[in-house]
Amino acid sequence: MNAREVSKRLKGVMQGLISSVLGVGLAVGMFLATPASSADGASNPALWKIQVKDDYAALLEDVKSGLEAQGFNIVSESNLAGALATNREVLGMDKWNTIGFNEARAVQFCSLLFNQEVLNLNMDYSVLCPFKVVLYTMKADPDMVTILMVRPTYLLAHYDDPSASAVGKKIEDRIIEAVMNAMPPHH
Repeated sequence: MNAREVSKRLKGVMQGLISSVLGVGLAVGMFLATPASSADGASNPALWKIQVKDDYAALLEDVKSGLEAQGFNIVSESNLAGALATNREVLGMDKWNTIGFNEARAVQFCSLLFNQEVLNLNMDYSVLCPFKVVLYTMKADPDMVTILMVRPTYLLAHYDDPSASAVGKKIEDRIIEAVMNAMPPHH
């Protein structure tokens, strides 16, 4: 493969990666920049974060079921780790996973009622739609699943309109309740 073909393939891969994670960029950025030591996101007020010992695949399904039980509709799931792993030869065998993540998926979901409420308040609030949570594990401790989301209250905190804070809190509380209800009984 000559340099032009490699460049063309890399461009296509990057476009595919960008497309596959569109809508989860902020969550991915927070995921990569946030230390795993914080159990509640306290090190970054923009995040709500929890860690739990559990089987990753089972917990992922439980979280999706918990979201649906709270009236959310799952609209997509992005395999963030898988997209990088699939393209590791192009990205660089020594560069595609430098921090040792194992699994990483973003689950995007909507609520017809919350979307209506948000969009009827201020179109800038539409940045919340769809909502998302990210679940990831690290190779060093694959049974420790970290679940995180960007807090709707944080995103809406800087608006003068008090309805922004109220709707952000209502959404955030509903998402946290859904995730917590998905936790194994021992947590």
